[in-house]
Amino acid sequence: MKYLCRLLSVGLGLFALLAPRSSQAFELHGFADVSYHQDIHDDASPQENNGAFTIGPVDLYVAESLGPRLDVLTEIAFESGIVDLERLQIGYLFSDALKVSAGRFHTPLGYWNTAYHHGAFLHTPIQRPFFLQFEDEGGILPVHSVGLLLSGRRFSGAGELSYSALVGNGSSIIDEGTPAVPVLDPNNEMDPNKNKAVGLRATFAPAPLRGWTVGASAYDSHVLNEGTALPALDVTQSVLGADLTFLDGPSELIAEYFLVRDKDKVATATATHTNHLYYVQFGREFAERMTPYARHEQMSLDEADPYMGGLGAIDKRIETVGVRFRVGSQSVVKVEGRFITNDGADSHQEYGAQWAFTF
Repeated sequence: MKYLCRLLSVGLGLFALLAPRSSQAFELHGFADVSYHQDIHDDASPQENNGAFTIGPVDLYVAESLGPRLDVLTEIAFESGIVDLERLQIGYLFSDALKVSAGRFHTPLGYWNTAYHHGAFLHTPIQRPFFLQFEDEGGILPVHSVGLLLSGRRFSGAGELSYSALVGNGSSIIDEGTPAVPVLDPNNEMDPNKNKAVGLRATFAPAPLRGWTVGASAYDSHVLNEGTALPALDVTQSVLGADLTFLDGPSELIAEYFLVRDKDKVATATATHTNHLYYVQFGREFAERMTPYARHEQMSLDEADPYMGGLGAIDKRIETVGVRFRVGSQSVVKVEGRFITNDGADSHQEYGAQWAFTF
């Protein structure tokens, strides 16, 4: 897969450079960032306490129409010498009420995962909410899916109603790296069981309440353990989500809640484990330049849940405060502090700065 990604990225770059200007040329765009991070922690390694500059992923994407109803999107990320195919999808628009897409896409699970993709430039804080991190960065939710996606919207005097529905491969927990670290894998090339993952998201933006949108999500899948160094795992997972956003002019309010139920099919007595995940984020821009922001995020887990345990997840709470500055129209600088409590006991601080841009 990594070799295929390299070939694909080189091909896209050459096509963008060499395509005749008189024809429909594909335009290559991207995101990148440079950050500084310091962890103030008594138990942290010297390297972490010293702080460090880091180069974030270079994210390249092509999104083009192949006709009045057909479009394609490809997104590839380069990070630490690794090439990852993040999204690859083709879609056909039948009408405003129905578009059919196929490939690898962001799972329609909540607001953040459908609104923000792989560029840190897009969102206000430096990082995504920790439980919505991408799978290869320690994420615990299936934020990518491989399969079919149906989407559409309908306008009326009451407001705008939109939906997304998916059927795709289920995820697996696999070993990655040396030493082996368990990560969630969306399974680009196979499905380890016959039960397909299914999901549905619906949102409503009422016309009388400008800027407000309410959304609900549901996702169901069968998760297996494909890692040789991991204990047996066979879980039926259901994720229910609710979100509320207010995005109007300079103001930003985003709140999301997820209820994750994992039904353990390996245990002698089948048990259902319930987990709660949520965050609330607020920001307001002043003078079209400076945006102070704050976010509270928290995850409360069932300690006996084999899925969460298999991914190394623990109870966690993070309070974030920061300021985002516009530097031109295509770059932003963010400075923030994060106050972290792990498992209700271990507390420490992190401080970071980031210069993120798009091109």
